[in-house]
Amino acid sequence: MKFLIITLTLFLANNASSDYDEAIDLLNKRYIKESLLEFSKVAKDSEDLKKKANAMYNIAVIYDNGLGIKKDKNAAFEWYKKASDFNHKIAQYNLGWMYYHGEIVEQNYFNAMRYYKLSANQGYKKAQFNLANLYLMGLGTLKDNLEAYKWFKISSMNGISQSKDYLTKLKMLMTLEEIKVAEQNVIEWVEEYKNINLSLID
Repeated sequence: MKFLIITLTLFLANNASSDYDEAIDLLNKRYIKESLLEFSKVAKDSEDLKKKANAMYNIAVIYDNGLGIKKDKNAAFEWYKKASDFNHKIAQYNLGWMYYHGEIVEQNYFNAMRYYKLSANQGYKKAQFNLANLYLMGLGTLKDNLEAYKWFKISSMNGISQSKDYLTKLKMLMTLEEIKVAEQNVIEWVEEYKNINLSLID
């Protein structure tokens, strides 16, 4: 029950350093090696953790998709890990995807669960949808209809229309009390992350 793989949008940081701006400009001009060098400088030297994570993610995307260079999935994986360590939600999602499908790494549903959950809790809707499916199928975790319902509901709120079909099916398997508990879990998650605007989350 996989979902669409990564969006190739490269992150633009507000008030980015000149190195970051230069890296983006070079990439847009298709000077890939030069842009990689500049992204690497930001990844290494920037004191802004968000820009550092975005630079790492951008390097990973370039390697992952062979944007102007030969694809290197191993390098992509390592850079996704680095970006994930700085809490980059799409890097975390991509790691979850790789572990789920056994892409480059050995298939590991527990690691897929780990990274999808990290990303989902930051509001990334694709991770929320995939996390719901893991709970539904009992992959990397115990089968849990309440958690599956919670994450399908949150991803539905976040714009994943396919989640509504799963919610309909789950309601047929759950008691009214279980649905009530699951709905309360959704409310509590939204309250905990109330600073996140669900209508604007990617």
